[in-house]
Amino acid sequence: MVLQLNPVAKKVVELLEPHIEKQGYELVGVEFRKGARSSLLRLLVDRPEGGIALSDLETLSPMLGDLLDVYDPIEGRYLLEVASPGINRPLTKLKHFEAHRGRRIRVRAHNARDGRKVFYGELTGVSADGIELEDEESHSPKRFSFDEIQGANYEHKFD
Repeated sequence: MVLQLNPVAKKVVELLEPHIEKQGYELVGVEFRKGARSSLLRLLVDRPEGGIALSDLETLSPMLGDLLDVYDPIEGRYLLEVASPGINRPLTKLKHFEAHRGRRIRVRAHNARDGRKVFYGELTGVSADGIELEDEESHSPKRFSFDEIQGANYEHKFD
């Protein structure tokens, strides 16, 4: 993953990604939200060619739950959610950004730039260091290093 993850999510990726890939799926993203009483661990899984079915998620969920019980990377109680990345899928890996070049994306920055943190536009460039998008608001190119990006996703435009 080229985007920074919190330490728990990073550990989960290291532990589970090989098992998920062995089953013929791709771990698209991991979200971990710590709560006061219980936390949430959301695993976004897809087929490499896209189009995961509910039956696939039903098969993966108990297997991943068992692996998490064995590895035990999370302290305390948590809810495990295994889900599809959806139509506005997150872009977390270099190959995700490369596959969406020329498409509309949304970028959420860690720090405000030009008075805002969220940018929409066409992804025009991808490198090992970051991305460039043609910003819809300013009609100018914006460059972001991967360290500056809190999150990014494909943004389907329903017309």
